[in-house]
Amino acid sequence: MELLEYFYDRSNEITSYHQRKFSIPEAENVLVYGSPASGKSSLVLDYLMNFDPEVVLYIDFRDPKFQFRDIMEEDVEGFIEANEIEILVLDHYEHDYFELLPTVEKLIIVTDSFYDYGETFGNLELPLLDYEEFFSFQKRGTETQIFNLFLRQGTLPQLAIQTTPKEQLFQNFIRSHFNLSEQKLLNVLAHFNGSTVTTFQLYTYAKERYKISKDLIYKQINNFLERNIISFIPDALNPKHKKLLFFDFALAKYLTLTQGFPKQFDTMVALSLKKHYILFEAFGIKGYLTEQKDLIVPAPFESEESFWKKSHGRFANYKKAAVKKVYIITVTAQYAFRIENIHFEALPFYEWVVINNEE
Repeated sequence: MELLEYFYDRSNEITSYHQRKFSIPEAENVLVYGSPASGKSSLVLDYLMNFDPEVVLYIDFRDPKFQFRDIMEEDVEGFIEANEIEILVLDHYEHDYFELLPTVEKLIIVTDSFYDYGETFGNLELPLLDYEEFFSFQKRGTETQIFNLFLRQGTLPQLAIQTTPKEQLFQNFIRSHFNLSEQKLLNVLAHFNGSTVTTFQLYTYAKERYKISKDLIYKQINNFLERNIISFIPDALNPKHKKLLFFDFALAKYLTLTQGFPKQFDTMVALSLKKHYILFEAFGIKGYLTEQKDLIVPAPFESEESFWKKSHGRFANYKKAAVKKVYIITVTAQYAFRIENIHFEALPFYEWVVINNEE
């Protein structure tokens, strides 16, 4: 009970919070999940500001006081009843910690990975920032200045508002969320970001650089997939191929020398599709084909003449995949042309993401 008293008496107020475009579902039971540092805890703490602290119990399972202590669900149930708790938050919760979840008017579970608790739960997946949210966090700057800042800072919410050097914040983030073995794997995954690669190839590359077992690296990769740190994107042209997508383009660039601007820009486009819940596949080395048969091609500095020539060479693949429209995502260029029945339109990234948001 002493541990529960500590959490009950602890202040959970946050002094500064930038509003996200997500909110806690109204369901009695809620699962909030998403990749590390996506702002899950801050979102929940901001939500709790609307209630009397006397009716709230916020338990953080990452608190160091759990190092040598434990709590039972019976203790939590008794504490809820004795103190008339209405809202219980289990932050950084491991899904098998309690055999049965405590009963309370509103239960909020916060975790990195999704778990199916059944129909009684409302689910909220909180992604890292998309460009529109990053833009809204900025107090000043032109569209071009904010876009350049987005490229440098990436999508971690804490980086969008910090003036501290991003290298220092990246170091703090990595050390606080990953053990030493996972940190080494992060470097490997960042190295292959944007490439077609298999898990076995990742293992082969890793074991040449540090001591790791096949079982452990496969386990870590599966864990990273569950936590949305990486994803594998199937290829529409070759279903056997899968493209590795790292969860933050700026962090990938920080971790390795292989992430030049073209790959960084490509990742930024792919992550934007994911964050707008657009279903898509990779389209060969360069491009993404959506479920609606729109082809999205990151081409930051491609001129109209150059892309027109390349499109004629790729047109057979476009027709085979039943492409309806090709969006060419650039840094600043705008142009449009048509080849047979396919319309091609080039848009700056910051204009294209607005179209995604509207859809």
